[in-house]
Amino acid sequence: MNFRILSIALALICLTQSTHAQTYSEAFQRYKDSDLHFEKDNPLFPTFNYKLVTGLGYDGDPKTDPLIQSKVKIYRDNPRARYLVRLAGNQQELQAAYHLRHAIDGFVENTTFRDVTSPIKIGDTYHAWYSKSWGEPAVGQERGSQEAWQEIKGQWKRIYSWDFVSIWHATSKDGYHWQEQGVAIEPGPKGSYDDRCVFTPDVLVSGGKYYLYYQVATSPHVYRDGPHKIAMAWADSPDGPWTKSDAPVLVPSEPGHFDSRKVHDPCLIVKGGKYYLYYKGDGDHSNRYQFGERFHIGWGVAIADRPEGPFVKSKLNPVVCGGHEVVIFPYKSGVAGLVRQGPELFSMQYAEDGLNFKLATHVTDVPFAGTFFRQGHFKDIDKHPAELPRWGLCHGSRLGSGEAFIMRYDITFPVVK
Repeated sequence: MNFRILSIALALICLTQSTHAQTYSEAFQRYKDSDLHFEKDNPLFPTFNYKLVTGLGYDGDPKTDPLIQSKVKIYRDNPRARYLVRLAGNQQELQAAYHLRHAIDGFVENTTFRDVTSPIKIGDTYHAWYSKSWGEPAVGQERGSQEAWQEIKGQWKRIYSWDFVSIWHATSKDGYHWQEQGVAIEPGPKGSYDDRCVFTPDVLVSGGKYYLYYQVATSPHVYRDGPHKIAMAWADSPDGPWTKSDAPVLVPSEPGHFDSRKVHDPCLIVKGGKYYLYYKGDGDHSNRYQFGERFHIGWGVAIADRPEGPFVKSKLNPVVCGGHEVVIFPYKSGVAGLVRQGPELFSMQYAEDGLNFKLATHVTDVPFAGTFFRQGHFKDIDKHPAELPRWGLCHGSRLGSGEAFIMRYDITFPVVK
């Protein structure tokens, strides 16, 4: 009898331990199991077609730009070239031919336009916000200015092309031709949590208000060490004025986590009455381990009941392994993401629950910092399933320059028989 009681006790202990054992997202479990044969299945990256249109940050004539003309020649020589995607049999609706058809390779001298929000439409006008910096060409960590934005406003030496950044606003009537409307949010005064940079924004519309979520940095700026945090501002109109949060809404985790140094690149989804803030995490460069596994960069998610927060990080983080800019969009009642770096690079992934991302398709490329116009306009996707996006905005850079510009790309979907 005593032996039976002991056996039952041991079984209960084992059950309790397994209940409290570390759980992983599906993406991280694939990483732990080294079940990553994705790159071998997609060795060829076909060319894609460009259709040229004016973009933010380009002040040249595309008809005389030799780089553009060389791309036009490629297009004319092979007009049937496709930017194709291969897909698992059970996800045929996600099959897409991406056409970065509206790219212009050019830039305003010594000015960077990058990391644009999802475009939104209010009335007959599209709105977008983006990071903008200017000044002398980037000079690197040793020679760059270390003061705060307001100390030497307009006279800084940028460490990187995206250093000393503010958030700007642009509008468009057709989604192709954009006009700058001026600065929306600047870094704060010296000593504030955002006294160096405010950048990489995304937008949310909820309850008649407009919310911008964005990355912040303080001076001195040690890029690899961070910390970078995510803050928020809100307004009653897309034209502002914007009121900043008193403190960041998301900060790095404790040492030993994948996001212990930086949280970047916010992107918002509304699901099940909750606000899902997806972000990129970056950890300690000298000791990059997550759950005992060597790990580099991944995506996490933090969830809140209100747009203002508080945002609580998921225990399943990281929910995507690899990636760079967070390229996320709602699809049906789930979340899709495009991953362009890391162990599952050039993949489209899909999570019905917004947390456990499965490999859905191979893609031949991913737009840099791509965002999408959402026809559902940030409705709750559990109540209003989302359609696939048809176009978006991203940034690119001219060859040989670190300066970037914003361009539109269209997405076309083949007829599924």
